[in-house]
Amino acid sequence: MRNDSKRFIALTFDDGPSPYTLEILKILKTLQVKATFFILGESLDKYPGILQAIVENGHSVANHTMNHPDITQISRDVLLEEIHTLNTELKKSAVQDIRFFRPPYGAINEEKYQILHELGIIPVLWDIDTNDWDLSKEDQIEDRVMDGIRGEKEYKIILMHDGGGPRERTVQALPRVIEKLKQKGYQFLTMPEYFYHVYNIKS
Repeated sequence: MRNDSKRFIALTFDDGPSPYTLEILKILKTLQVKATFFILGESLDKYPGILQAIVENGHSVANHTMNHPDITQISRDVLLEEIHTLNTELKKSAVQDIRFFRPPYGAINEEKYQILHELGIIPVLWDIDTNDWDLSKEDQIEDRVMDGIRGEKEYKIILMHDGGGPRERTVQALPRVIEKLKQKGYQFLTMPEYFYHVYNIKS
């Protein structure tokens, strides 16, 4: 593991693209931050043009399956279909190798991990779950992030969502999240950059 004595943050967004993705892209561009978007195939089918905007803005794209299944409950063949079908679509717009994969619900077991490993795919979970999808929560998303960065670990992956439901609160909180993390000295990395700087894994 590399140790450059720096603070690293990987902002990640699940379940998009959606119209909220375009608003998020504007914020990221204004604040000069790059992120990783874990694309959901069924969302891509609804909003195919937004993927190009993500790529053109210099962000990383990754695989979040076609249909959002719990991969621990599906067969090897179904998992391969979920991954390969979406990767084929992503590669039409993304000039990058799709090596990163986020299992829906964060659900993964040893069997499915081994399958991903055989494919050369890296499963990615998270360190900080903003729970931005839970609209019943009354506390501020940025407060959950700041609570999550406490501790000795100087590198974190943050889970947010740009699709899968109303994401106005995510859009509203994002500038505050970024500014507060910058004040704490965090450097924002895409997923390939994060794995290189933290684990010395080149993608």
